[in-house]
Amino acid sequence: MKHLTLFLLSITFLFTSCGTIKVSNSDAIVEYPDVEAQYPGGAKAMSKYLANNIKYPEIAMELGDQGRVFVEFVIEKDGSISNVRVLRGVSNEIDAESVRVVSNMKNWTPAIYKRKYVRARARIPINYILEWNTFGSS
Repeated sequence: MKHLTLFLLSITFLFTSCGTIKVSNSDAIVEYPDVEAQYPGGAKAMSKYLANNIKYPEIAMELGDQGRVFVEFVIEKDGSISNVRVLRGVSNEIDAESVRVVSNMKNWTPAIYKRKYVRARARIPINYILEWNTFGSS
C-alpha cells in the first residue's frame, strides 16, 4: 500500500518595515529588490497552502514518479502571480499540478526597490515524495 507524503522545502523571506511606498512606472523585473516579495503569513503559511492544495496526480503515484519541481513566477506590483513556469520538472502531470497550485496562490506582498513596488521574480522548490507503507504486512 502506498502512503503519500508531500514534503515542502522551507523558504526564507525578508521581513522589513518601510515608510510610504509608491508603485514603479517601469515594467522591468527587478532581480535584486531591496525588500523581497513575500507570501501572506510567510514561508510557513505558503508551505501550509501548498500542502493543503497540491493533489498528487494519480497516474504519477501509479508510475512512482517523485522528485523536486522548481517553479519560477513573477510577482506583479499588485502582488498577483504571473508567468508561472517550471524550470526543472519531474513529469508532465506533476509539473502541471505545480503550475496549477502556484497560479492559484493569493496575492503576495510585492517586492520593493528604491521605495517603490516593483515586479520581481520568485523561484520555489516543491518536493513530491512517495513513501511505501508496509503496515499490516507480516
